[in-house]
Amino acid sequence: MEVKKDLDAHLLKGAKEPCFPLVPQRIIADLRKQVPHDGIVCLDNGMYKIWFARCYKAYEPNTLLLDNALASMGAGLPSAMAAALLHPEKKVVAVCGDGGFMMNSQELETAIRLKLNLTILVLNDNGYGMIKWKQNLAGFDKFGLNLGNPNFAEYANSYGIKSYLVTNADEFTYILHECLFHLTEGIKLVEVPVDYTWANEILDHELPGMFKQRKSEPAAGTEISKALASSAPVALSCSLGEA
Repeated sequence: MEVKKDLDAHLLKGAKEPCFPLVPQRIIADLRKQVPHDGIVCLDNGMYKIWFARCYKAYEPNTLLLDNALASMGAGLPSAMAAALLHPEKKVVAVCGDGGFMMNSQELETAIRLKLNLTILVLNDNGYGMIKWKQNLAGFDKFGLNLGNPNFAEYANSYGIKSYLVTNADEFTYILHECLFHLTEGIKLVEVPVDYTWANEILDHELPGMFKQRKSEPAAGTEISKALASSAPVALSCSLGEA
């Protein structure tokens, strides 16, 4: 139970971060509070996916869907459309980055024509965030990664879709609640400005430091092997370090 308690506390780091644009940890925490346990969240591919895989608790099978094999951008909206077709009784949310959304945004017309009910989150950092992160890790100069995005709210409105632009950290959860529980029919689009700077610092420095510390500690497996060889009892303990 202590391990679970420490793990839960670790995963909640950043869940109440008040800065704006929003950090991914805050987006995930607010979304998890609003989506019912049987609601379906469908991820596109981008920097946020790492944090959803890490921090989003799934309480029922097949309620967090992500393309983690080929990981092609543009998968989020079509995945959510399929989920809404198969489970019209459930709340369905597509989570897309600005780059991934623009690769398949024309499917909004299909979603409207099929009379689907779903909420689309467009996490906007005005660029290909994951590639920026990887280029930075490799020591490369950033090249060709900034996007000149449209006004996503006006873009959605041109399809006749109700749209929102989040303008501060606290209103995001209220907009989500409105989309999921009041505007229950049709397509809703929410543009969410996101900042990955702090999150990337955790990935680049904090977590690697934790792993190095683990490697420098005696491996529990060594003690197990010794105990098995000598038939002697061995006492094991484990603890999670702070993030």
